[in-house]
Amino acid sequence: MGWATIKLRLAHVPDPGVAAQRRAVAWAVALAVVTRLLYYVEHSGSAFFGVPILDEHFYDSVARALLGGGDVAAANPGFRSLLYPGLLAGLYGVGGDSGYPLALVAQHLLGVGTTGLVAFLGMRLFRRPAAGFGAGALYALAGPPLYFEGELLITTLITFLVTALLALAWHCRVTGSQLPWWIAGAALGLATQARPNALVLAAAFVAMAFLMERRSGVGPFRRGALAGAALVSCLGVMALAAWIQSPLLGSARLLPGAGGINLYLGNKATSDGMIPRQDRHAAYGDVYRDSVELFSAEVYGETAEGDGAEGAATSGDKADPDPRAVSRYWLARTAEEIRGDPGRWLRLMVRKTWLLAWTHEIPNNKSFHFIAAHESPILRRMPVCWGLLLSLAGFGAVWAWSRGDRRRLGWTLLFAGLLALGVVLFFVNGRFRLPIWPLLAIPAGGAWVAAVDLVRWRRSAGQLDLRTFGAATAVALVLVTLSAVNWLGVEPESWGRDFFFRSLAHFHQGRLEPARDDAERAVQLSPEDGAVHFQRGTVALAMKDDALAVRSFIVASRLVPEEPRVFNNLGIALERDGRPAAAYAAYVRAAELGPTFSAAWVNAALIELRAGKNKQAEGRILHAESLGNTSVALVCARAFLERSRGNKKESNKLLRQAYRRDKKLMARLVADNQNRLEATRLKTK
Repeated sequence: MGWATIKLRLAHVPDPGVAAQRRAVAWAVALAVVTRLLYYVEHSGSAFFGVPILDEHFYDSVARALLGGGDVAAANPGFRSLLYPGLLAGLYGVGGDSGYPLALVAQHLLGVGTTGLVAFLGMRLFRRPAAGFGAGALYALAGPPLYFEGELLITTLITFLVTALLALAWHCRVTGSQLPWWIAGAALGLATQARPNALVLAAAFVAMAFLMERRSGVGPFRRGALAGAALVSCLGVMALAAWIQSPLLGSARLLPGAGGINLYLGNKATSDGMIPRQDRHAAYGDVYRDSVELFSAEVYGETAEGDGAEGAATSGDKADPDPRAVSRYWLARTAEEIRGDPGRWLRLMVRKTWLLAWTHEIPNNKSFHFIAAHESPILRRMPVCWGLLLSLAGFGAVWAWSRGDRRRLGWTLLFAGLLALGVVLFFVNGRFRLPIWPLLAIPAGGAWVAAVDLVRWRRSAGQLDLRTFGAATAVALVLVTLSAVNWLGVEPESWGRDFFFRSLAHFHQGRLEPARDDAERAVQLSPEDGAVHFQRGTVALAMKDDALAVRSFIVASRLVPEEPRVFNNLGIALERDGRPAAAYAAYVRAAELGPTFSAAWVNAALIELRAGKNKQAEGRILHAESLGNTSVALVCARAFLERSRGNKKESNKLLRQAYRRDKKLMARLVADNQNRLEATRLKTK
């Protein structure tokens, strides 16, 4: 072997420092892979696996509409961006019947990627591999990020994008080249399509351009050009997204219309700063709709109709006004609330700031604490919670100020502060503060470095900056005290809604007994929640306990008298209990409450046909057909109507269609139709 060959091989031997850095990141990534693999296996056996609920249902339904060429605007009339549903649609298309599991695997991979970025950035902040591993391990072993990776929510995507954006920002701060700034701006524009309040990070890039390091050698005019490049790139991505989505939503919108109503719900006089409670109930029709979006559009529509406001009717559909006009209306309402009592609003902002620091994971849909306690031993054993991460981040920030890169620390804390402001301005819960987790984990890795230095100092009697160590410890203790103690006496959730959600999941999967047990527990814990009584009644219907179903639906109708589904199911229970007249009154009430809820119109028509009220029945059938209803019940109703007109051939043809689709239901409806009723018995209020 010649000397040249030896030199060539030696040239490829990695530098020990570089090798140590790679090992630190690799070990953090490996830890993330193991925890996510274990959780995915466990989660696949959960009652909730494969059953999207609330916001998950929204994203799932929009994704399937995108994939199947359905009416996307019917489920999402410009209220939210289509970035996440579009990604879901792509995964559903690739995965086919396994699309849902594939989507969760993709989100876990994003979690692994976020862990790798956190480890890399933590290592760069402290210039030590141990800090990188510590930062990555803290994120990999945190329960809430792992939990949300298993939910069909945009949370994991925006968390990854924010972390990647910080990595780009660290590069931008020292370069006068425009390309990195263009790329970073584009990434920011993409993040706004995941969650619009990411737009607050634009302020960081403007500040970064004018506070660049001296060694960058960039003049003031060049700095302005760099900031402009980032902002133009961001706006360009937003405009491109608006153009792509415009055929599906009916018009081009730089930002979705959810901002106005969410700002109002988070700042109105009755807001608790945590839960976006609507001022009244809002019910959707046959197509699932976000209840907050429906509420905002309904209230705006009523106001616009009375005042002749802009956007009162668009596209000929009074129920779906222009989302931009709706958002502006709610922004104005929010300003009125704040001007009416600024002192109250300032107290609310202080409350929300503390809620952001509170270690409890405030639920928005399902409760993380419920899932950890009742569904996931792995989540229950994850050692890193918000309070611990916050205190370690405080410790690490002091340590980094003394022994790390102060500028990188400053930009990291600026990103975290701006994101925190974006949360506090609206409402605070565990799901919305999740993008801040990786930003805190980066300086928190300094606690691991400090621990290593402390051990070395005790073993070798070396040097340790005890003053810095003491200051960092004091900051950590203050933060953990602020976070761990429930200073405002906020009462945690009762888990009644969570048992209700799990009952829904069991019911969806055909497990009636556990669905009934969870519904009963939900009623015990949340007796004033009409939804839990409705769920108990629905399960009782499926288990043929008609008496319990009737009682449950009657209670639900008192608690949520505006919900058409309650009265429709009450009608079904009453009809099965041998009370068709009372059932008819319930169906009519459901149809009055839900003009777009076609099932109630069909059920009322079936009883009217039994009583010979064919003209009324025909009107209901036509209305249901105009809503796109193609159910077996509607086909049978049309068949009975045709038979009453003497069109036996057409009637038999329709009945054969119904028989092929669901012969048991068709046979029952035919038998019911032969049990005639007196028209005078059908009375409504």
